[in-house]
Amino acid sequence: MTLTHSLFCLLFVPSLLWSETSGFSTLYAEFKKGNYSLVSKQSLQYLNGAEPEKDPRIFFLYVSTEENWSNLKSKVGKEKSPNFRLSPHYWNGIYLFMERALVFGESDLLVEWGKDFQKNGKQSPKYNDALLLYGLGLLDLKNESEAKKIFSEIESNSPSKHILSQLEEIKSVGK
Repeated sequence: MTLTHSLFCLLFVPSLLWSETSGFSTLYAEFKKGNYSLVSKQSLQYLNGAEPEKDPRIFFLYVSTEENWSNLKSKVGKEKSPNFRLSPHYWNGIYLFMERALVFGESDLLVEWGKDFQKNGKQSPKYNDALLLYGLGLLDLKNESEAKKIFSEIESNSPSKHILSQLEEIKSVGK
């Protein structure tokens, strides 16, 4: 193999592979196979690309597969694609992010993203679930009066039995 041929393979083949694998269906197929590090890496490349309109399903795959909490926090905070806020896939990704914030004890992030979810994510099927996490963040930050308002809002939204059960458990622990 000549030096020119080697350089061509080094420069051209990765971009060719990316263009073939950048679509949601290909990334989702890899996700279903359990190739999470590959999905995380390729979805991040896509999200960092220059296209102004991005597929919010790929954002969801990134949030679902990124293992590094610091990287995830940074990317979620910076991702501002104009079409994302209209997509339930985006809000499902934000909900997953909020779950991880709960696990890592980052109540400030729960409150920050909970407020955003409450204001802009009403169309999401995870709306009540996200509000519950928001309320837990408020409780953790000793803001019980605001948490009670959030829990009241959840109750007025016809929540699932599961959410109602969690609310009852929270209330019984708080007594």
